Amino acid sequence: MKNLIFLIIKGIFVGVANIIPGVSGGTIAVVLGIFDEMIDAINNFFKNPKKHTAFLAPLCIGAVLGIVLLSKIIKWGLESFSLPTNMFFAGLVVGSIPLIYAKARENKVYLKHYLAAFISFFIVIAFVVLEKVLGEPEDGSTVVLSSDFMFLIKMFLGALVASSAMVIPGISGSFVMVLIGMYGYVINAISSFIDNIGKSILMIGSGKFGYAAANLFFSDSFKILCAVGIGVVLGIIVISRIISLLLKKAYTLTYFCVLGLIFGSLVSIFADGSTYQSGVDALSITAAAAALILGFIIAFKLGKE
Repeated sequence: MKNLIFLIIKGIFVGVANIIPGVSGGTIAVVLGIFDEMIDAINNFFKNPKKHTAFLAPLCIGAVLGIVLLSKIIKWGLESFSLPTNMFFAGLVVGSIPLIYAKARENKVYLKHYLAAFISFFIVIAFVVLEKVLGEPEDGSTVVLSSDFMFLIKMFLGALVASSAMVIPGISGSFVMVLIGMYGYVINAISSFIDNIGKSILMIGSGKFGYAAANLFFSDSFKILCAVGIGVVLGIIVISRIISLLLKKAYTLTYFCVLGLIFGSLVSIFADGSTYQSGVDALSITAAAAALILGFIIAFKLGKE
C-alpha cells in the first residue's frame, strides 16, 4: 500500500510537469527515480503485463489526478506566485542531480561521456533561445475549441510529436506544443472539461443522468482530449522503445546525456521571463527559497523510495 501511494504521488508530479512549458515530465521521472522502470514497463508491457500494470496503473492514475485536480491551481500559482512556484520545480530538479550523477557513474566514465553531457545541455539552451524568439505561450483563453474531424486529426498528430518530448528528460512536451501551436487549445480543453465535470455532477444530483453524460462525453473538450490522449500514448510507446534501446546499448552515455538535459532544464527555469512575471520582492524571494528547499527535500525523499 505504501508503494502504491508513493507511485500515485510520483504520477501526480509527472502529470503536472507535463502541462507546464519549460518543465519536462521526463526530467521529473528521473528526479523521482522511476525513469528506467517506466521505460522498461512501457517497452516490455506484454512480456509481463501483470507486473508492469501494477507499476504503470498508479502512475497513470496519479498523472491524470495531477492534470485534472491541480492544473488550475498550478496555473493560478504560475500567474500569481510565479517565482515560488517555479522555484519549487527547480528544487525538484536540484534534489535529483546527486542521484542521477551516481547512476551515470555506475560504469567506467570516459571523456566522451562528459562531452555528450555538454552537447545535450546546449540542446536545451537552444530550446530556451527558441522560446525567447517565439515569445510566451498562449494561456488558452483566446482560442476556440472545435470537434471538426480535421481539427481533431491535427490535435492527434501534434500530441504524437509532443509526447516524445514528454518522455525525454530536459525537453518540455508542453513547450513543443507551443512550437506547433496547440498548447492553448489543450490547456483550454482541460479547463473546459474540468468545468464540465462540475456541471455534470450537479446534473446527476438533480437526477438528469442523460444530460450529465451528454454534457461530459459529447463536448468538444472531451473529443479534443481523447485525440490528444491517443496521440500521447502512441508517441510515448514509440519513443520509449528508442530510449530502452539506448539504455541497453549505451547506459552510461545515455545517463550523461540525461544529466546534461537536466542541467539545461534547470537553466531554462531561471532564464524564463515568466518565472518572474508576478513580481520579485522580499516576500516572494523568501517564499521562493522555501519552495526551492521543499522541492529539493521531496525529490531527494521520493527518489529513494
